[in-house]
Amino acid sequence: MSECLKDAMGRTIDYLRISVTDRCNLRCVYCMPEDPDRPPVFLPEEALLTAGEWLIFAKAAAMAGIRKIRLTGGEPLMRQDLAELVWGMASLPQMEQVVMTTNAVGLAQRIGALKNAGLAGVNVSLDSLERECYRRIAGRDRMAEALDGVRACLELGLPVKINCVPVRGLNDSQWIPLAELAVKWPVQVRFIEMMPIGEGKAFPPVENSRIRQLLERNFGPVTEVSPGKRQGPARVFRVPGFAGSIGFISAVSCGCCSSCNRIRATADGKIKLCLHHPVNGDARERIRTGKSPEELCGWLRALVRDKPKDGAFTDEKRPMWKIGG
Repeated sequence: MSECLKDAMGRTIDYLRISVTDRCNLRCVYCMPEDPDRPPVFLPEEALLTAGEWLIFAKAAAMAGIRKIRLTGGEPLMRQDLAELVWGMASLPQMEQVVMTTNAVGLAQRIGALKNAGLAGVNVSLDSLERECYRRIAGRDRMAEALDGVRACLELGLPVKINCVPVRGLNDSQWIPLAELAVKWPVQVRFIEMMPIGEGKAFPPVENSRIRQLLERNFGPVTEVSPGKRQGPARVFRVPGFAGSIGFISAVSCGCCSSCNRIRATADGKIKLCLHHPVNGDARERIRTGKSPEELCGWLRALVRDKPKDGAFTDEKRPMWKIGG
């Protein structure tokens, strides 16, 4: 099947986010905070899809109309078979791009193999360039490793985006230093408004309009440019003298539902048509009962028709690390 995958609203759905694990090696305060009285309860290993199972699903998704896959977690580098996953997905004839979102801890040692497998780009979650501030947010002292991962990607010529979640009262002083990474490096530094899901509900979002005003006071007027093909809801701006660019994802203050082009799969193979809504289907159950990629393709095409119009009122009770945020 080569036709576009569309929902009932007429939106083309061509972007799939796959959470390959719910494990993570950081304990970010707005995602998986350290709490001895409430330690995270991870899925049992048998509940996670194997590499082979993910590749069956990816083949079906590509047949249905998916053209870009983003591997997320938890932290995707927690999977030792990640290069196998990338290679299998990037090798699908319909697939245009396989990318990854990571905290970049340990990435420097593995990015060569991942690039050789077909990885086309990396988004790195990085909320601070000051060591103690990073540790307070991430719960671990791993900033140097994360920056090593960024440098390793750039040395290999891989496109890099730096994702910062502004956390009021914690990393206010870091917004300018993070933006300045795009002065010397050809990276896109993106500011992502806090999502009111899971632990994020405890942190009032900082509107990106405030961040933009701060940046323009420091760097001068910015000029909006096209974000590129299948780049999601980011608005991208060029800044005079910058090697890279600045991006804003303002899903809370501005919304982006009318142009949403994505669906998600959780680490146990559940399909979410919208980040803010509960599970809509179970791919793992169908794969483990022997459904073919062709059958899964038909099921997915029918399922996507029910994608919600918007996510203004969330019914999702689980934290982001359980749903592949």
